[in-house]
Amino acid sequence: MPLTDLVQHLNHQHNSLPAGRFTARFRSSGDGQVFVHFANLALESVFLPIIDTASHRIYGHAATLRVYGLTTGNPVSADAVFVLPTDDDEFVYVDRMVRTLHALSYLARPLRGTLLLKVNRRHVMSVPTDHGLAFEEILRSCGLTPQQITLELDADGLEDVDHFTRAVTAYRQRGYGIALSGFGRSSIDLSLVRALQPDVVKFDLLLLVSTRPLEGLIEEIHDVGAKVAIEGPNDVQWQPFAGKTRADLFQPRQPVERWGSSSQRHPGSAKAALPGKESFSF
Repeated sequence: MPLTDLVQHLNHQHNSLPAGRFTARFRSSGDGQVFVHFANLALESVFLPIIDTASHRIYGHAATLRVYGLTTGNPVSADAVFVLPTDDDEFVYVDRMVRTLHALSYLARPLRGTLLLKVNRRHVMSVPTDHGLAFEEILRSCGLTPQQITLELDADGLEDVDHFTRAVTAYRQRGYGIALSGFGRSSIDLSLVRALQPDVVKFDLLLLVSTRPLEGLIEEIHDVGAKVAIEGPNDVQWQPFAGKTRADLFQPRQPVERWGSSSQRHPGSAKAALPGKESFSF
C-alpha cells in the first residue's frame, strides 16, 4: 500500500483524542519522511542503531523523537509531548500515536533488525487488559507484525508488579519482544527478570557509573536467556566498554550520523517539507 494511502487508512481509524482537545496530523514528504503535527509541535522519528558487540553488526534500531515548535521552528524536548495529556485516555492515545509514527517511519526506510519502541509505564498501567492488541492492528495495517517489534518497558520501582506482569505476558503472547529498561537505577531485582523472561535487559546509567562489578550480573541475566544492553552517550568511548563487560548490545543515546540516523536539518524544515496535499488528520 502506498505510504499516503496507508496514512489515510490509519487516520480514518484514529481521528481524534478521546476528549477531542487535539487533532494530530500526519504528513509525508516527497522523500518518504513521515511527520506528525500535534499541538503546535512537529514530531519526527530518529532511529538509533543497536550494535551487537561481538559481531559489530546491526541488531536493530531504537526509535526516539525529534520535536520542533511549528511556530518557531526551534527544537523542543521530546518530553514536552507527554506533558500535554490531562488524563489516562489521552496519555494512552498520545503514547500510541508516537509509536505509530515510528512504525510508519520505519516502514519507509531501509532499516534492518528489530524495532525497539518505548511504551510509557503510565500507558501500561492505564490499560486494564488486552495489552498490545490495538497496536498490533496498527502494525498489521503497516505491513509489520509484533514479531518485528521489541517493546521497551521501564521496570524499575514498580508499585503494581502483578499488573505489570500481566501486561508483559499479554505482549509476549502476541509475539512482541520485551526489553526491560532502568535495571539497576534504584534496585537490582533479578527475581523480576526471572519472572518476566525478557529478551533484553538494559542497564541504567546509574548502574554503569557505580563501582559495582557488572560481569557477575551479566552472567546471571545470561542464565535467564536474556541479552544485556548498554546505552552510552558516545559510541567511540562506550562501545568498547560494553564489549569488555560482556554486554551483548550497545545503543548510543544520541543519533550517530554514520550509522544512518536521519540527517540534520534546519529546525523549520520539517514544516517546510510537508506539502498540504499530503497532510492527513489523525
